Amino acid sequence: MEPWLSGAHAALAPIPRLLRCSLDQSAADIHHWTASLTSEQIWQTQSTAGSIGFQLRHLAGSVDRLINYANGQPLTAEQLQFLKAEATPGATKDQLIDALEAAYETAHQFAQQAQDFEAPRYIGRQRLETPLGVLLAHIAEHTQRHTGQLIVLCKFAYSSDR
Repeated sequence: MEPWLSGAHAALAPIPRLLRCSLDQSAADIHHWTASLTSEQIWQTQSTAGSIGFQLRHLAGSVDRLINYANGQPLTAEQLQFLKAEATPGATKDQLIDALEAAYETAHQFAQQAQDFEAPRYIGRQRLETPLGVLLAHIAEHTQRHTGQLIVLCKFAYSSDR
């Protein structure tokens, strides 16, 4: 049963619950679809669609960056450097999944204590304002969009093995 229907995280307010359920679903899908792929397959590009490795690294990096904004902080030099290197092959599948799980855990911890969802948060160098609740909902939907792209790339990887 999908997390949002299972009663998971029922003690949380709706927006943090949405975030937690989205991240739980993403992690389950990623583990399922990447289970039998090798690190080499993870970095193979599929036409112009990119690689599974990029999707894994982008998911980890984007959640990390957006949670930084949710905490009211600008991006660090390390986060900006990570962003520039997201498509660069090299990390193993296990390293990529470990980084993803660490980013999701940080977001889970934030969701546990999140409140005042109308409080403004500022995004990017232009410091575009958005309410905290909208930012958390964006993390959930952005995660699902890239998880879907990852699943499609995994299907290509499986079909090219045959």
